[in-house]
Amino acid sequence: MLDDNDFALASAVDTSVVVLEELSLHPQPEVREAVARNPNTPTEVLLKLGKEFPDAITANPIFNLLLLENPESHFVRLSLARSTTTSESAIAQLSKIEDKEILCAVAGNPKTPLHILERLVVEGPPLFCDHENADESDFDGLFTAIAQNLNTSESLLLQLAEDGSWNIKIAIAENPKTPLSLLNKFADWRDSSMHQAIARNPQAPSAILEKLLGENTQEIRDLVKNHPNVSQTAIAIINFIEGKPGTSIDLLERLASDRRASVRLLVAVHPSTPAKVLEKLAQDTDEDVPFKAANHPNATSTVLEFFAEFLVKQRQRVSPINGAKIQQYKESALELLKRSDITPKVLENLLQMNEYVVVDAIASSLKTPPTMLIALTDYQAPSSVQIHFLITLAKNPNTPSEGLEKLYLKINQIRHPNTMDGLRAIATHPNTPVHLRAQLFFF
Repeated sequence: MLDDNDFALASAVDTSVVVLEELSLHPQPEVREAVARNPNTPTEVLLKLGKEFPDAITANPIFNLLLLENPESHFVRLSLARSTTTSESAIAQLSKIEDKEILCAVAGNPKTPLHILERLVVEGPPLFCDHENADESDFDGLFTAIAQNLNTSESLLLQLAEDGSWNIKIAIAENPKTPLSLLNKFADWRDSSMHQAIARNPQAPSAILEKLLGENTQEIRDLVKNHPNVSQTAIAIINFIEGKPGTSIDLLERLASDRRASVRLLVAVHPSTPAKVLEKLAQDTDEDVPFKAANHPNATSTVLEFFAEFLVKQRQRVSPINGAKIQQYKESALELLKRSDITPKVLENLLQMNEYVVVDAIASSLKTPPTMLIALTDYQAPSSVQIHFLITLAKNPNTPSEGLEKLYLKINQIRHPNTMDGLRAIATHPNTPVHLRAQLFFF
């Protein structure tokens, strides 16, 4: 609510300079603008208020006097450069002055015509164009102001975006005239400040707003929620990210292909994610997503097969010196082998990891089919554990007679304290053929 007393003081021509200086800092903009219009306000205060209230400054009765007294003063020129009431011819003259602040004011003036803005970009500002030591940072403020100006054309915005600094690109992202192709490109950049700028653009379409959601902050989600072009899909995505119930299967399927791993991870742990989506996530390129998908309550045997394949690929890619990662993959494989819903395909995939502890676990698993157990009798285990591995196979109740015969020949050739344990395991195995059992009758 407007403070009438302070507004009256700010407007009165007999208000002291001291009071006007204090009121120039008033929290209410109406009071500050009244100070800007007051002819008793000192020039230094008007200068400070000029950026916020440029038209109030040039409408101040004192301004015409200052203009007559010293038309080339910095204050007069800057005020004219900022004001929307300044004529086009005057703006054109001001755009040729070698003063950074005045040039930036001209560039930001909503009444500055496009041809002047184009000249400042194409020909370069007069302050720097002939300066051999000028660099890109010298143009930053000027080009940022041009990028923010609503008179700037799409083609000029594209030109500024091509070589402009980050600040310039942020300004372009907020400009309602920015081409959708450029906004879409900016939305793909994983940068919070850029996404905030796009969310503040009143012309940002719903499809681009949806791209901003995911790992971003609550602040960006709130900007999207309040955007005039917000879609129901965007609202649904926000609700999904914030853990609210009601996410549709169609949306989960769509988000499973989101470019951000953080979003895909949320899908992988969502209680309603169906097996079909989990199958896709089990093959994800981000390491955390497949782990979550494989441990989902809705994970099927197919999901586990894809996860086993993922573990093998990750193990093959990791450097031999990264022992911690290798151990992680081995432990994950061992945990997977404990599950009751694994298939022979899971075992077949994990064998390709070629890690002894994993192969040994497969050799002892009751899920391992007889044909695979026969094949494992030819596995070249490290010499230090070879007898142990063969005994593991001999103790597996699924090992068929053909495998037991091969194991007998191998174990019987090994001179080891545990050789007798291996032969005893074969002798007592229910699938041991009669002729072989006869040779082992002493057990």
